[in-house]
Amino acid sequence: MSALPDGHVLKGVRLQAAQVRRYYSLVDVRNIVLFTLAYLAAYGYGSFFASKMSAPLWLPDAVLICALLLVAKEKWWLYLLIAAPLRFMPGLRPQFPAWFIGITFLNDALKAVIAAHLLRYVLGSPMRFNTVRKYAAYLGIAVLLTPTLSAIFGAAARRALGYAFWPAFGQWYLGNALTNLVVTPTLLLWFSGEYRNLRAHMRETILWSAGFALCLIYTVIWTSLNGSPTALYVPFPFLIWAAIRLGAIGTSSGLTLTTVFLILGIARSNGPFAAYAAGEYVHFVQLFIGITAVPIMFVALLFEEQQNVEKRLRENQEELNKNYERIHDLAGRLIRAQEEERKRIARELHDDISQQIALLAIGLDKLAGAGHDVATAECSQILELRHRTEEVAGSVREVAHQLHSATLQHLGLTRGLEGLCATFSQQHHVEIDLATEPLHLSDSVSLCLFRVVQEALNNAVKHGRAKRIEVKLVQVAKLLHLKIMDTGIGFNPSKAPEGLGLVSMRERLRMVGGTLKITSSPGRGAVIEAVVDLAGAASER
Repeated sequence: MSALPDGHVLKGVRLQAAQVRRYYSLVDVRNIVLFTLAYLAAYGYGSFFASKMSAPLWLPDAVLICALLLVAKEKWWLYLLIAAPLRFMPGLRPQFPAWFIGITFLNDALKAVIAAHLLRYVLGSPMRFNTVRKYAAYLGIAVLLTPTLSAIFGAAARRALGYAFWPAFGQWYLGNALTNLVVTPTLLLWFSGEYRNLRAHMRETILWSAGFALCLIYTVIWTSLNGSPTALYVPFPFLIWAAIRLGAIGTSSGLTLTTVFLILGIARSNGPFAAYAAGEYVHFVQLFIGITAVPIMFVALLFEEQQNVEKRLRENQEELNKNYERIHDLAGRLIRAQEEERKRIARELHDDISQQIALLAIGLDKLAGAGHDVATAECSQILELRHRTEEVAGSVREVAHQLHSATLQHLGLTRGLEGLCATFSQQHHVEIDLATEPLHLSDSVSLCLFRVVQEALNNAVKHGRAKRIEVKLVQVAKLLHLKIMDTGIGFNPSKAPEGLGLVSMRERLRMVGGTLKITSSPGRGAVIEAVVDLAGAASER
């Protein structure tokens, strides 16, 4: 053979080897080894039971279904291929013909594939028992549907060996259903990493494990030969404890250990049923555990679901609080930016436009003074323009004062409120009674209360159509009390939505540690009360 084909062959072999390494990682090898050991142990468990009856707990089903649910579908064939020869191992193989063992394996393999496919389709992947709805769907598929179908074919195969169909059907179904009820969820939860949830209750888990182990020892081993079946109830307080505190993984683990040791005790003629034939009472144990396992698991899932809901609510509340703080911060920034913009516009009006209007007025005065050069009619028009110019100048000054009060800035809140009320009363023909006293306040508190009064006066006239307004500002100890009452038409605070003005008032007061209260009713006017804690305002600054 030439060198070129040899090189191509080696390159192809290396490429295939690289693809195999990528497809099957070390984790896959570890999982395959674990599956092989677990399947051998589970299959060996069935050797404890006589060949005349089906195994009360068929553990290979749990191992195979768990493996198919945890690995990709493309790798299912490998696990099925590994499980097939293990069923024919000497020492573990039951005393049945080879054809029967082959049929039962095909039955178990088909049951596992159908159950895993349906569970993945209904519950998604990865599958988790974290809600009651998901667990109920699991019961319908893995405990009712697929064990029933498997029991039909299994009983038919046993009938070919000379056994009655319906007793074989009942034994086959109970063994498969009980396995998927208690053992399969435990394997799925442990191999899915749910055991990490027990770390938060490590001390309690250790205490529970010690007490539960003692209960199992008493029930299975230490009960005398004439013991009563009531010993079965001894572990159940610990199972309820696990359902409430340790979640689904603790509960399912306890149920699995209870079931395995009880069935094993029956097979070895030990435990509370030692005085009875295992074949006669094994069905009682299966039904007893099946009936009690379902409500206990539902309780565990209900508590776990409630804890998950509470956890999500806490996380949402924390996120809401963060957003609330961000909104408050943004509102404060907007208000501060608004005040800066008010100052800038007021300064522009005062320093630029007012000066230009003043120059215009001076020019009109000079033009009117030159009477020998201007006709009488034109002089009258000039005087009229001069008068209108003065009105424009006054309006500009009022707008600048509303935007930014120089009186408030230089003379304090009391003088600022006096000027505001006087100007507002003159513009809107409203009677305003102001009662205040000289106060020494910070700039932020003074500006806040000034804006609150300004907004309240505007609302009283614009929305309340008030003709008389009272404004009262007093300080009691470290508390400032501002009260604004009007005689307008009023409104219903519970039905009327808060406008931007009221929102701005509340936000301004919040920034200085104050609160706002609004009292009103139709036809009775409105009362706005603001309280500012000066100590809180200092801390806010």
